This record gives sequence, C-alpha cells and structure tokens, in this order.
Amino acid sequence: MLNRRRLPGAVAALGRTGSSPFSITGAALDRDVALVDAGLNFGVTDNLNITADYIGSFGERLQDHTFAAKLRARFQGGRHGFMRSCRSR
Repeated sequence: MLNRRRLPGAVAALGRTGSSPFSITGAALDRDVALVDAGLNFGVTDNLNITADYIGSFGERLQDHTFAAKLRARFQGGRHGFMRSCRSR
C-alpha cells in the first residue's frame, strides 16, 4: 500500500532548554511524507507459515524503516501421538 501524509500549518522541531539540568530536542518533521506498507505470507505447508512485513516512511529530511518476520508452526497433538498412548494404558 502506498499513501501520503501531509501535515498542516508550521512544522517545527520540538525542544526545551532552560533551567533544567538537561535539555530535550527533537528532529523537525517533514511536511510531506510518502508511506509504504507491504507484506508477504508464505504457506510452506498446512502447519508452517512464514510472514514478512515492511513499513517505511520517506520524507525530504527523514526516513523510517521497519521490518518484521514471523515463523508460525503448528504441532499436531492431543488425539494423536503421546496423549493417545497414555490413555490406552
């Protein structure tokens, strides 16, 4: 998915300086940012699934990228295998 974010009004960096023993500053935000969201899902078998996701934002000064991957495995049990052999004793 592709999208665009546009911030209204003046865009300024966050910041606070003064009498406190530390200062907090932030980066200025870009007014126009392109947003990208993509994902893939692979069903390797009925019991094994691999998912990969990417989220990115691209501005004039700043970029942000996130990647996540997930492996999902389902194991058969209960009525089959170990539990069945224990009940038959």
